[in-house]
Amino acid sequence: MGNRATIEIKDGSGYKSACYIYLHWCGDPEQVTEMVTLAAPVMRRSDSSYATARLIGMYHDAIEGGLSLGVTKYKEEWDNGHYIVDMSKGTIENEGEVIACNIKFGEF
Repeated sequence: MGNRATIEIKDGSGYKSACYIYLHWCGDPEQVTEMVTLAAPVMRRSDSSYATARLIGMYHDAIEGGLSLGVTKYKEEWDNGHYIVDMSKGTIENEGEVIACNIKFGEF
């Protein structure tokens, strides 16, 4: 049991990162929205790979210990499902529903 989820990042060209972020804890919609919003200024809007790396870095700094954060090639439907961060739209979707909008990602 946990508070699990996976996160994928899409950039403006529709390209998504080659991996998903796996969270064992911190996967509820409020926590994911908070972390993405905090990381957004350093998430390179035009490059999902760079943006994914930056979001992973934010989670790494926030989650103590050696557990609860991973990288996977599998999209999973865990406790909180799967999130899609669409940087071109400035949104986060969960299970087909927009849960956050107007997020400003890095323009560099």
